Amino acid sequence: MQKWKRLSAALGVLLSASLGVTLALLVWEGRWQEAIPLHLCSLSALAAIWLAFSSRQALLDFLWYLGMPGAALALAFPAPAVSGHQALLNASYVVTHALILVIPSLGMARGMRPQRGRSLAMMGALLVIAAVAGAVNRRLGTDFLFLAAPPAGTPLEAVFDAGYPAYLAFLFVMMLSLCLIMDALAGGRKRRK
Repeated sequence: MQKWKRLSAALGVLLSASLGVTLALLVWEGRWQEAIPLHLCSLSALAAIWLAFSSRQALLDFLWYLGMPGAALALAFPAPAVSGHQALLNASYVVTHALILVIPSLGMARGMRPQRGRSLAMMGALLVIAAVAGAVNRRLGTDFLFLAAPPAGTPLEAVFDAGYPAYLAFLFVMMLSLCLIMDALAGGRKRRK
């Protein structure tokens, strides 16, 4: 068990360093507002760091239902920010998203299990995050959660071409579907009411 905890902590430190690289590059380039952790993967990375040093069920549930599917999509359809130090930012992007998948997997290897029946609660949390991200986007001209426009070079661009309301509806249905799929795959006990 100690071996798993040490490995998890080491990966938590690596994920912290990876996030630090991204943050430093964005601030260095004068894009501090893009460093606010309001993208799903930024929040998931913070949750994964916390999980790497703890065994909090809520963190595993958040990562299982939202973070891990989001990170898998980000790796399948990469859209890192553009930077004057692109190779370093790309490496940080891959490391960050990979560790969002690996750290909760280590928690599950240690015996933790995501709770079933949490899909609607996680969607509720995501909607709250989206409301905050939308307000910040309007105030700062950012695009957290890709609510304003899809990431370039991803299949979401084709959906966006159908119109903005269709794009937002698609994002909602996609995330709800992913949560329901993750709920069906969850191996833990069902949450008691």
